[in-house]
Amino acid sequence: MKLQTFGGSIPQVAVAGVVDGREVPAEFAAAVEEYELQRGRAAAELIGRTWQVGEPRAVPGSVFVVAQEFRAAYAESVAG
Repeated sequence: MKLQTFGGSIPQVAVAGVVDGREVPAEFAAAVEEYELQRGRAAAELIGRTWQVGEPRAVPGSVFVVAQEFRAAYAESVAG
């Protein structure tokens, strides 16, 4: 198994994760590659639209939205 771990922290935040580096089984390789291509195309399209408009787009589950949700939850926990 090829697993990599990462982690780090600052006083307010701790991050840890595991990256699964195993090879994709041959019978799923084409589907995984197509998924990754579609994801890349969608990201490129989103970035293009963002640059045209000049504002970040609030896509559910995106880093932008998750970061804003985290900041709001943290601010609420500190204030309360």
